[in-house]
Amino acid sequence: MAKAKFRLKLARQRGEQTSKEFGFDRFPIDPFDIAERSDILVEAKDPQMDGVSGCIIINDDGVGIIYSTRVRSQGFRRFTVAHELGHYFLDGHPAEIEATGGFHASRAGFTQGNSSIELEADHFASGLLMPTKLVRDVLSGENVGMPGITALSLDADTSLTSAAIRVAECAPYPVAAIVSQGANVCYGFLSESFKTLGVRRFLRKDDPLPASATREFNTDGTNIRSGKSACAVSDLSCWFQGPSSVSLDEEIVGLGSYGLTLTVLSSEALPEDPYEEDDEDEKLLEQWTPKFAYRR
Repeated sequence: MAKAKFRLKLARQRGEQTSKEFGFDRFPIDPFDIAERSDILVEAKDPQMDGVSGCIIINDDGVGIIYSTRVRSQGFRRFTVAHELGHYFLDGHPAEIEATGGFHASRAGFTQGNSSIELEADHFASGLLMPTKLVRDVLSGENVGMPGITALSLDADTSLTSAAIRVAECAPYPVAAIVSQGANVCYGFLSESFKTLGVRRFLRKDDPLPASATREFNTDGTNIRSGKSACAVSDLSCWFQGPSSVSLDEEIVGLGSYGLTLTVLSSEALPEDPYEEDDEDEKLLEQWTPKFAYRR
């Protein structure tokens, strides 16, 4: 598990390095431009293949990326192209794709469960479009929780969900981003400082939502389809079996045509040195030789 987590960090770092190598030092970062300058042909496709966000083709004629127009969100399309670029730039991915016929279809957006090659590409895309320094610059001028996520989504031109996940990875304050559908959890990300609040149970895919404002929100499908939002006060015991004395802001928004709900849980508490662990990670990353694992 620890090695798998570290590989995802490496993938994010490779995404950040790639944006820097192509001269991007401010938002938004353009994956279409990176593809063009890498001699990669990018084309839109009709929304006929349900569930497939895009694909990459690698053969003797060159490299091509196709992205779906099924989802209208420009942010999601940009993430899809960035995801496919991950399959091109990450060590081992081109060889893996060529070994399976040179064609690889993806469902970008952190929905791939335990598929290591897809999760690595997702994290590459996250790092490419939202480098850590630029994310923290945005968050430093915004309030904790949804305001910072919304600001990042607008500045980076990404979906609200991918911005929420990146905030959970970069924020110095305790924050959790949870995506749900109906009465169940789809996936969630917790900031390192959130875990220090006293989390005793982590939410997994298909776990039932706790009795919360989010669960009540999801009982009305129009909330999701219309992109409505809601706010409530919760506590750590409700969501993670932690101390009930730890109060959480619960911010909820329906994600429209996705059929999903994004919940952001946050606290004003701050660790003494929020970036100390990141400094140690950077030292390790400089010494690490990546060995990616596939077909998991």
